[in-house]
Amino acid sequence: MSTPHPRTASPRIASAEAHGASAAAWGRMAVSVGEALSRDLPGARLGILYATESMAGKLEEALAVVRRVSGIPDWVGAVGHGIVGHREYFNSAALTALAIDLPSDAYRVLPHLTDDLSPLGAHAGWIAAHRPGFGIVHADPRGPDPADLIAGIADASDAFLVGGLTAAVEETSQIAGRAVASGVSGVLFAGSVAVATGITQGCMPSGPVHRITAADGNVVIGLDGERALDVFKRDLDIESAAQLRGYAAEMQIALPIPGSDMGDYLVRDFTGIDPSEGLIGVAALVEPGDRLFFARRDRAAAVDDMARMCEGLKRRAPRATGGLYFSCIARGPRLFGTDGYERGLLRETFGALPVAGFFCNGEISNARLYGYTGVLALFS
Repeated sequence: MSTPHPRTASPRIASAEAHGASAAAWGRMAVSVGEALSRDLPGARLGILYATESMAGKLEEALAVVRRVSGIPDWVGAVGHGIVGHREYFNSAALTALAIDLPSDAYRVLPHLTDDLSPLGAHAGWIAAHRPGFGIVHADPRGPDPADLIAGIADASDAFLVGGLTAAVEETSQIAGRAVASGVSGVLFAGSVAVATGITQGCMPSGPVHRITAADGNVVIGLDGERALDVFKRDLDIESAAQLRGYAAEMQIALPIPGSDMGDYLVRDFTGIDPSEGLIGVAALVEPGDRLFFARRDRAAAVDDMARMCEGLKRRAPRATGGLYFSCIARGPRLFGTDGYERGLLRETFGALPVAGFFCNGEISNARLYGYTGVLALFS
């Protein structure tokens, strides 16, 4: 019988960020980030770098400068719709980075995976010896669905994976030791590295949970033995065609995760309605026996739920040394009404804790793809 690895000391972590009027200032920003990390955490081996969309065309050059100036050899990262550092950055040129001081055998940068998992075999020995408990993954939303690759990494490593889908830019959108496009990348951490994670939802239920009684692919035909659209109209007290169109445009469909002890659910968009046949289209494959409820984005509920997540993680990881935060692009100022709300709440709860992250096309927690959520991981 195998014995668990002894827990490593809490890793030292430092963060740095820089922003400019345009991507033309990429060199100055990269030097600034590299110098700050070199000063605050000399000797670190792993760096995580996030960039705003306008920096995608200079990602390779910026990475090279940050690596050289900081002295950190191993890097992963991504391009986001916005990024999280000491503050949030949208619609500007900005970089944010996290440096983590860990022994070289306490992590492995994943190979750049595009078609299958075969390159992961190079790390099979390390995975068997170090039994990773946690990993960060970044995935490109363009092209083939990355869900199978993400699930394959989780199955091969038995690691709890968090991360997000990158901005859909034409240039390179990820870092897997170097700037790359498409596919999936990231890093696995040995089981001896302690990490606590949490997820916060941004929606409020607008009715009870229903059982799907008839479905075809991504079309919900029946709920609880009735026409699906009739149930939706009753839950929302819809009486007119105009109300129906309005609610269908603003509502989401929530799919509870079977067996979840936290009441987790996946939020998916409506893809259409058929008033004559009573059908509802959903951006997911469903089948009879699945459950769903209708939900709407709600600022007050999102504020309360994020505060709940933060307080829970503060109790679970009271000595956290740094963290990563992945939030949906539909959150941020679009949901909270002002730039920096989510970062401000993290600061209120965790003080000056170094944090980096980005705003995603979809968030990843436990290898599942979510939407409208925030995912926080704390090293402790």
